[in-house]
Amino acid sequence: MLCFCPFALILLLLFKFCVGTKPTKYNCSLDGIDLASLSFVERPCEALWPDLAPIYCYGKILEAVNYHGVLWNGDAKHFADRPLKFDAKKVVEDFKSMFNVTDWAKFNVSTLSKDDVERLNTFVRDNFGKADGVLLQHDPEDWVENPPMFERIKDAKFKDWAKQLNHLWKQLGRKMPKKLKDSQMHSLIYVSNPFVVPGGRFREFYYWDSYWIVRGLLASGMKKSVKSMCMNFAELVNHFGFVPNGGRIYYSKRSQPPFLTSMVYDYYGATGDTEFLRQMLPVLVKELNFWLTNRNVTVLMNNNRHAQFYQYRANSNVPRPESFCKDVDLVKDITDPKKKAAVWKQMASTAESGWDFSSRWIREDTEDKSNPWKLINLVTTDIVPVDLNALICGNFEKIAHLFLQIGDKKNATMYYTKYQRFREDFLEKFGTYNDFKQGSAGQKSPKAFYGSIVMPLFTRCYGTVDVESAERVFKTFEAMDRDHGLLKHPFGIPTSSVVNTSQQWDFPNIWPPLSHMMIESFRRSGSKKMEDKAKQWARQWLSANYKLYQSCYKFMWMKMAADTGTSGAHGDFHAQIGFGWTNGAVLDLLATYGHELTLEEMPTVKCKQNVKEPEPEVFPPFKGA
Repeated sequence: MLCFCPFALILLLLFKFCVGTKPTKYNCSLDGIDLASLSFVERPCEALWPDLAPIYCYGKILEAVNYHGVLWNGDAKHFADRPLKFDAKKVVEDFKSMFNVTDWAKFNVSTLSKDDVERLNTFVRDNFGKADGVLLQHDPEDWVENPPMFERIKDAKFKDWAKQLNHLWKQLGRKMPKKLKDSQMHSLIYVSNPFVVPGGRFREFYYWDSYWIVRGLLASGMKKSVKSMCMNFAELVNHFGFVPNGGRIYYSKRSQPPFLTSMVYDYYGATGDTEFLRQMLPVLVKELNFWLTNRNVTVLMNNNRHAQFYQYRANSNVPRPESFCKDVDLVKDITDPKKKAAVWKQMASTAESGWDFSSRWIREDTEDKSNPWKLINLVTTDIVPVDLNALICGNFEKIAHLFLQIGDKKNATMYYTKYQRFREDFLEKFGTYNDFKQGSAGQKSPKAFYGSIVMPLFTRCYGTVDVESAERVFKTFEAMDRDHGLLKHPFGIPTSSVVNTSQQWDFPNIWPPLSHMMIESFRRSGSKKMEDKAKQWARQWLSANYKLYQSCYKFMWMKMAADTGTSGAHGDFHAQIGFGWTNGAVLDLLATYGHELTLEEMPTVKCKQNVKEPEPEVFPPFKGA
């Protein structure tokens, strides 16, 4: 059974991509630049999938389809997710034959005539299947109608909502047909076990999304499903050395925040499964070593000594296939191919952070008052981010703890020593809780608030219970409230205090992972004041999500606007429904607070979504870009 379950069909009938605005029109011309040239040596797919790379990752087929808009709803990712109907080599040869291509370097997609574009549309229809027609729907074996945790939820509306969200695990469950394993006719990265997808255009697994999905699955008592997802990530680490951003070959040159250790740690805490722990610990060490070796940067410390820290730095310098035209358009005024490549590396590196995109990664153009936060000024690879380093700090400690659980005192001692040493360096360099920059890019203004400052509390890099650190972090929240009204928004705490950036990881958006980490960080602080504040935020955020759910077709959304309570704004794509990490964060917080929280009255939310058409079985004749 393909994954056109009733739920998915309803989603398609109601929405294209959820917000009724036209796709942004980009200039998608590469001006004759050949991405297969030596200027672009960091290309995804090329080494492992050489036949698929020219189609899905950087070639002229990808460029032509995007340039001429032969896309459903203008979404580049939709094309990159469509399976092939024939062998990849045949598809490439058919394209070359159709357009008389003898030399890729001399083939300029911008010179195609109107008749050529009609043939291009026919080529796509004849050679590609439906993006949603590959993965199979999966009904988890460990799903139950009424998980025991739900009986502890005090508020009747919250309890009923939790039961409805519990049903979404069945609707978002996926598995891969075994025939895909050795197939070269799709862009999926094969994994052996079932998994849960975020939803919407995110129809495959994603790395850091899965941590909050795991938390929600554990709240629903679905331990076997969590184990399956951890096993999939273990396969990926053993194959790539790291977990890719998501389950597509075009993500194979970048990762996301390394939460696998936390997933295994939480699974073990729920099950005590030491046998599985023995299998997973070498995987956790291997992934940690990837970050220590491939994302490290040497930093000058006090007393002229040097220390190692870590940053997001993807090995890709071509346009992201899932956002092809946006990336091409961004560098349209740059003529030097190497400088274009440098910008595209920044884009991919920012995507690796999970915060794509935010003023956090952009060098502010103080001379341009109308648009000071331009993506062309991304400096992500100059930044040493507090959250990544706090996460690695926590991974050292968690791995040490897990080795102790299987009786391996030698490795437990070694990794705890690494944790202590790195923690000392971390506290010296991240004393103000902000990112810092290498080189001449300058320091990020401490006047700006970013939700990433809670990560050291969440991973306990400040210490297992550190009331003083928690209170210092909370003083930053209070200062931002005085200066920017940070805590006065009716629907929750925004991701950042920086406004008018047009980036989705800035004001006004609230993102579930950050809200969850803020609440959990202060809940575990050991301070009664902080614990009460965490409970207050949990009630507000849960109530806001409940209000949005009830107001907008009873769907869960990937993000929310702090000021209006709607489904968020900005980004490469429209607001998405599903939604894995939102469901997971909600269920986890209900597991923690459900016995004592009641629904808070929230302001009216005006749903801004329009009805859209589903993906057609056969694409209509092309009518122009």
